[in-house]
Amino acid sequence: MITSAEEDYIRRHAYLPEHLPDYVYAISMAEPYLRKEYIFYHGKGYITFIGYPLNGPPVEKDICETLDHAIERFRPQYVALTAPMSLMPCESCIKIASDKYYRIEIANLKIDQKLRNTIRRASRELAINRERRIKDEHHRLISEFINSHSVDDDTRYIFERMPDYLTSVPTAEIFSVRDRNGKLVAFDIAEFAPEDYTFYMFNFISQDYYVPGASDLILYEVIKVSKEKGKSFINLGLGINEGVTFFKRKWKGVPFLDYEFCLYQVKGAHKLKTLLIQPNLIN
Repeated sequence: MITSAEEDYIRRHAYLPEHLPDYVYAISMAEPYLRKEYIFYHGKGYITFIGYPLNGPPVEKDICETLDHAIERFRPQYVALTAPMSLMPCESCIKIASDKYYRIEIANLKIDQKLRNTIRRASRELAINRERRIKDEHHRLISEFINSHSVDDDTRYIFERMPDYLTSVPTAEIFSVRDRNGKLVAFDIAEFAPEDYTFYMFNFISQDYYVPGASDLILYEVIKVSKEKGKSFINLGLGINEGVTFFKRKWKGVPFLDYEFCLYQVKGAHKLKTLLIQPNLIN
């Protein structure tokens, strides 16, 4: 568990959605803990460890010692480890992924004329508003996305828990765009809890009624609100694929953190720091 003072500290320094206990708890029901600038979450039989320090640069030794402490304390069967560097050999991972986080620096953002024209055209056809509750029409777009994409069980579960997340925190908002007949065309969820960051978290677009520029209009509005709230950055999330990366780069999003994920099974008296003693085992 974390204290109210720790919650305040986290909000002041958070730069990833996974840093936010309210978000992770609403999605996974895992309890948050803070130790040596690192946050981890304990659920039934597993630990989710966020290897990105709230303050200061990531240090392999500190990551490994903190994770070993969590493993010794809770004795999980599985660990989901995310960090800016590889800490486990590939053959030890049940699931593995590599990517980069992208962000926009708001003060230096210059929107080019082509993108401004796209936003202007979209704004003639669409109206945008901010909401706090996921409705049936939002669920429809989520279902369309799931049915048209290859979505694993973990991602599907996160989508299913989004209504609980929105009702449990006052800092997340839905940005919805609708046509002149009131039909929902696209929506995004943005999180404003951190002091310096806005998190651009989920974006869903109608698969059968595509309006060019809908997502651009939403992000433009998120940027405007972020400026009003005094934010410095917008974390756009991971690159995911070429199409998503293109959208983020179009908006002058740049990679600012490496992302390495490994889900592995804890075996016996395994400790991550023992791997660091044998450099040939580190990927």
